[in-house]
Amino acid sequence: MALLHVKTYSKMLRTKTDIQVILPTPRTTETGGEGAFRYYDSSNPCPVLYLLHGTFGDSGDWMRFSMIEAYAQEYNLAVVMPEAANSIYRDMPRGGPRYYSYLTEELPEMIRWMFPVSEKREETFVAGLSMGGNGAFKIGMSKQEMFGYVACLSGGFGEIFERVNADPESPWSMAFERGESIEGTADDLNWLSSQLIDKKIDYPKLYMCCGTEDFLYEENCKFRKHLDSIGFKYDYHEQPGIHDWIFWNDEIKRVLEWLPVKKK
Repeated sequence: MALLHVKTYSKMLRTKTDIQVILPTPRTTETGGEGAFRYYDSSNPCPVLYLLHGTFGDSGDWMRFSMIEAYAQEYNLAVVMPEAANSIYRDMPRGGPRYYSYLTEELPEMIRWMFPVSEKREETFVAGLSMGGNGAFKIGMSKQEMFGYVACLSGGFGEIFERVNADPESPWSMAFERGESIEGTADDLNWLSSQLIDKKIDYPKLYMCCGTEDFLYEENCKFRKHLDSIGFKYDYHEQPGIHDWIFWNDEIKRVLEWLPVKKK
């Protein structure tokens, strides 16, 4: 297992940024020994999961509050955890950081250059919690040619945008022009999912989950009704829980079980 903290300049963000990367080290023997060092083989790239943080979070959240490092080793999965501030994973207005472009263009190119990760769509995944869940669905559905599997844990969907409109001092206000509407854009997940169905686009496999006591539970139910109404296929799981790391740590393990990765 390798844990790497990357600090690099991003042209899309116009600043230095942090990335946490987990690389599994698959052994060739049960007990290690000399044979174990045969795992340094860049000709055998591993699947990669881009894992997104929520509001007020950063690239280190998943490492601090979950068991993702142990899970990644167990499932032989590379995990990339980028930084996105409170951007809702958008390109910011007025010349600000372009987080959406960074995550869908610059970051994957950078990661493939630096690390032995797969370039195959069916082995490239994106997931996130809360704001990061919204971001994962937006990225996965708008860049469906890049990602084969997408997971949203406790997503806010319309709740975030309603709060932006109601409160100009909300945590996400910097991501919008004043009075901006998301209707008919990639940030409008109802519209985006409908476009995939209407145009018969081969969209990724989707996984949704939310705790039944989460304050965003009704938002998840509402979005599920929309997906059902348009015939959008997805997997869903709910269980008792609130908007916290106890729930997310349990659900990210379920996500890894859902992904097409082999458990050791």
